[in-house]
Amino acid sequence: MPRAAHRRCRRYAPAFFAVVAFGAILAAAHAGEAIWKALTDQVVPHITRGELGQAERAARQALAEARKTFGADHRNTETSLANLALALRFRGKHEEAERHYRGALAIREKALGPNHPSTALLLGNLAEVIQAQRRYAEAEKLQRRVLPIFEKAYGEDPKTATTLNNLGAALRAQGRHKEAEPVLRRALAMKENTLGPYSPSVAHTLTNLAEVLDELGKKDEAGKMRLRAAAISK
Repeated sequence: MPRAAHRRCRRYAPAFFAVVAFGAILAAAHAGEAIWKALTDQVVPHITRGELGQAERAARQALAEARKTFGADHRNTETSLANLALALRFRGKHEEAERHYRGALAIREKALGPNHPSTALLLGNLAEVIQAQRRYAEAEKLQRRVLPIFEKAYGEDPKTATTLNNLGAALRAQGRHKEAEPVLRRALAMKENTLGPYSPSVAHTLTNLAEVLDELGKKDEAGKMRLRAAAISK
């Protein structure tokens, strides 16, 4: 090779290898994203089919891939944290689910703000796993944060009704039955209006309200609520 050509090769070689390296990085990133998506797409179908162990396994693998491919604070990592929390919640692993919901919430609050409906949705999920651990006062505070956001964003809606039901249940669990009654009555009316009178979700609120009415000495009405709930659940 002529000396001049050799010098040109030496001059351009670093740039050439940099381009090759960058291309390899891009290819790895695309591969990582494809793997993450394939794993993520498995989680909810596994849960729907009752394959909870497989759902958890896919969610853990997706989270590991998200952290490696996108980084700890990426929105795709947030999705994986929330999916793993959901799978763990269905398996009754509430303490670990709480940890992952909090991780997802930190990313979403930073991206969307604390009063965004999507942020409130995660707050509600977090409240439910906290309530499942019998930390009712803490769950109540979270539900009270969620409620006005949902009321403003959705109005009369199943999401608002579910928040009211969960708030009423948290109040009932703390023995605050007089406070729980109007909240649960409102939840019941909203569910009936938005889901229909024969929804299983309506039966759930009827049962919660019946327990509160019993504690308040309204035995006849409580009995009627239970009969309605039983009829729906048949």
